[in-house]
Amino acid sequence: MVNEPSTTSFSNAHVDVPSSKPFEQVIKDLQAELGRASTEHLMDRLGSSNSFDEFTEEMESLAGRSNLIEVAFLNWGKVLTLAAVPMKAQLFVVGNPLTARKLLEAGGPEVGLYLPTKIYVYEDASGVAHVSYDKFGPVMEQYQNENLSKVAGVIDGVLADLAAAAA
Repeated sequence: MVNEPSTTSFSNAHVDVPSSKPFEQVIKDLQAELGRASTEHLMDRLGSSNSFDEFTEEMESLAGRSNLIEVAFLNWGKVLTLAAVPMKAQLFVVGNPLTARKLLEAGGPEVGLYLPTKIYVYEDASGVAHVSYDKFGPVMEQYQNENLSKVAGVIDGVLADLAAAAA
């Protein structure tokens, strides 16, 4: 028996926060809110922890003021600039395994597709820096799970605070 793929459609809510600050300052202010650790480091810490309490303590020490950790970074602007298309754009992959645990416990393994999340900072053609991200709440509504929606709402608040602090 061949399993047929299924497709689910859902609404998304994209948030774009323009800033009066220069692009470089927005990047600095965003980085000031984030902790930093590679995914390899996080998984190494997970593998060497003897208990979830020990892992929790380590994750709490890595998280920034926003309680989020930058786990990856892509400088799309530099890529395009090297290709003779000048651009300022940087993508931050952010999350926290402790928050991921809450989402996965509430919604099951399917929600892992959306973890971690992304914050995108770019400068538009008029020189205005923007901080943008997709909200978790609308994406998680597809699972019709009240507990998952509550956790997603908290994360949306954290992302809004992070974008405001950066912008």
